[in-house]
Amino acid sequence: MHSTDPVNRFMSAGVLTVDVKDPAGEVLRLFAAYPVHHLPVLDRDKVVGMLSTADLMKLELFLPKGSNSPIEYLNQRLNVGAMVRRPLVSIEGHHSIESAAQLMAKHGVHALPVVDSQDQLLGIVTTTDIIYAALRPKPAAVDSNSSAAVVQEPQLMTLSAAELAQAHHAAVGVAGTARDSDSVCKALVFLCAKVATLDQVCQAAERYINAGQDQHLHQALIKALDSARRAEQRGYESSLPRR
Repeated sequence: MHSTDPVNRFMSAGVLTVDVKDPAGEVLRLFAAYPVHHLPVLDRDKVVGMLSTADLMKLELFLPKGSNSPIEYLNQRLNVGAMVRRPLVSIEGHHSIESAAQLMAKHGVHALPVVDSQDQLLGIVTTTDIIYAALRPKPAAVDSNSSAAVVQEPQLMTLSAAELAQAHHAAVGVAGTARDSDSVCKALVFLCAKVATLDQVCQAAERYINAGQDQHLHQALIKALDSARRAEQRGYESSLPRR
């Protein structure tokens, strides 16, 4: 992924929506019935807002204790339009994935409706989409001058966790010394540290996805991303043995 890649390359299309005039209980019903965390809100086919599972906590304030039918209770007292945040924070499909990330960080949201020039819904892009896109390996470059122009399948090999740990242990003792003249051991130590950091991000993202927008898991994910970002900036220098 490149930071200038367009949002519409990574967004989810054909998403579940709710109408601004729908009763509030419809939000509760949809989140309970479908494995989604965000609902774009439409008004005559135009996007006017976004609701998330975090907004369910607001609905709980309207529910009396011991209510037997929360959906019916909400339907009689509140509609979706009353729950929508103003103004709308959205992004057009041709804008960059970096712009989407900046908007999310600025407004403290985890998803953006992707719209066209008429504010009609094209899809949504989430923090999870951005993380997965960032972790996706870049495709192998093909020489356009080659007559064959065939992408060769990579030669894969298996490596157990024990074998990797043994290789890493041996590389640590050699990295940065005269015996590592071609820096192979240094590269192995570096890559092991990078993979470990990215694994932490993946684990935090998976917990966040499975549990919904839990505040503590959100903070853990932000911390893991920040740690990975700082490690990338300093070149994983702390992973290498000091001489």
